[in-house]
Amino acid sequence: MNDARDIIDRTVLVKLENCEGIEFTGIESEGPFFCKVKAVDEAGIWVENRKFMTVELRDSSGKAVPEKKRKPEKHTVNILLPWRTIQTIIMFEDENGENLEIDEEALGSDERAGRIGFVK
Repeated sequence: MNDARDIIDRTVLVKLENCEGIEFTGIESEGPFFCKVKAVDEAGIWVENRKFMTVELRDSSGKAVPEKKRKPEKHTVNILLPWRTIQTIIMFEDENGENLEIDEEALGSDERAGRIGFVK
């Protein structure tokens, strides 16, 4: 790895610190947790959450949607993890320096706590 951008499109293990208020993004705690990096910039790393859930609270006319009629919608979103909150990033490589494929379940395709990619 020569540059922070080398982690783009790779699954990495991230440990955060001082990340108060991040729970709404689907990240339950400071980790560590696996995530797929979509971009890197001066602000931090952008990671994918494939199971971000939203619920419509008001209809198109502005009326409140009754709780029984609210339907969660799943979205794929990218979340910014600011550099100031990142304590450690671990990138997995094989003995030849190639990207080591991490189990797809680590990307949040399951419902296990501690993995990014879902919101309970």
